[in-house]
Amino acid sequence: MSNEGRKNKPVSFNTTDEHELALLKHAEQINPLTEKPRNFSKYVKRLIEEDMKRSSGSEIRIDKNEPIIREEESYSIETKEAINSFI
Repeated sequence: MSNEGRKNKPVSFNTTDEHELALLKHAEQINPLTEKPRNFSKYVKRLIEEDMKRSSGSEIRIDKNEPIIREEESYSIETKEAINSFI
């Protein structure tokens, strides 16, 4: 198969970091239907596709080194005041 027209994006995992090692092990799981290793490239592409579908609404970004950021939704002043009264 020719690599013409293809772009490779390598992903590295720090195997001394417990969180990243857990991500790697999950990505390398055996497919129970085929009993073969998961196709990493296809798996990542599906995750990206799901992320693209979710991004049309309220998006949540998670990074273990940063706080969770919820993109601002538009609320009326009354709604914001009601929400703040519960906090």
